[in-house]
Amino acid sequence: LNGLESIFHLIVSNQLKSCNISIPNPLGDSDSIDVNLSLKSSTKNNVQFVNGSPYITSDIKLNIKILSATEQSSKSDSDYFSDENMKQIEDACNKYLSENITNYLYKTAKEYHSDIDGFGKHAVKYFLTMQEWNDYNWLDNYKNSTFNVTVDSTLKSGYTFL
Repeated sequence: LNGLESIFHLIVSNQLKSCNISIPNPLGDSDSIDVNLSLKSSTKNNVQFVNGSPYITSDIKLNIKILSATEQSSKSDSDYFSDENMKQIEDACNKYLSENITNYLYKTAKEYHSDIDGFGKHAVKYFLTMQEWNDYNWLDNYKNSTFNVTVDSTLKSGYTFL
């Protein structure tokens, strides 16, 4: 995994304290915005079975703070903290993280066949006996998982240099 995927692992597995990443700037006055992420509440992971295959949902709630953007954006007329622009930044963060965390989860399932985020502990409740669980062979079937990731971020404040 690369560094960003390691951050996604921490988010999905509720181990993230805080980190800084760059997201695409929806306001268009620069390529990206640097934001600080922290968990607003614990990630809610759930496993269901659809036609015998795992259907895994992750509901992620994050706080974000704007750290900085480029020099170009600091010279623009954008008010990053207007209600409309804050909503655009939150939506851009939600979209970026949702897509990339989903890609990360498919990578761990399809390429690595590895449940490093521990979804099996949510799936085991559907099996009445240990023998049923063993017969299902979670790790073999995990690669057939479908993922649905929702991210809800809240722009709290910023250490902005704008």
